[in-house]
Amino acid sequence: MAPVGKQKKTVKETSTVHRPTSKASVGAKRGRDDGDGKPKKTVIHRPPDEKLTDEQIHEYYRQFFGSQGFIVPDYGGRLCGGVGPYSVTNNNKYRQKLVKDMIQKSLRIYNRKNKVNFEFDKLVSVNAGAVAGLMFYITFNARSGDDAPQTFYSKVWKTFNGYIKVQFCVIGSWYISGCWYISGIWYNSGLSCGICV
Repeated sequence: MAPVGKQKKTVKETSTVHRPTSKASVGAKRGRDDGDGKPKKTVIHRPPDEKLTDEQIHEYYRQFFGSQGFIVPDYGGRLCGGVGPYSVTNNNKYRQKLVKDMIQKSLRIYNRKNKVNFEFDKLVSVNAGAVAGLMFYITFNARSGDDAPQTFYSKVWKTFNGYIKVQFCVIGSWYISGCWYISGIWYNSGLSCGICV
């Protein structure tokens, strides 16, 4: 009789790597062992600890569409095609540089288009979701001279081949009852806030 309760499945398949001292074989170039020709891989499958409830899924979509992707629950990345927080930690230099480059490109485009000179001040949050690459939803603060920092919202697409395209970069003002006021326009999240049509 099988044990009752959730079990974590772990599958681990590895093979010994033989590194020749002379010229590498074609198999080695394809990521295969020189000896047996089988792929070198380690696969570990661990199902999520818990299944998302219908309420969590509805809340995710309410927040995603209400904020255009800039505010989402932590579990958003667990949904197929979902957007979730993108961790930019001190020990991940690649992610830090990538986000910094996207912010700089967003500000260059915003400054050129609006004939202003904002400079990056502080990162607030980064969310990302997979779409033929990654779509980033970046919230950051920037200053123009000695003025108080402004909050910017930038949506940036990084394709599989590394191309970075800024979808938009705007200054955000208010978020009230699920509605955003961005650059003079109220965006309705589908909730009744009394301001949006």
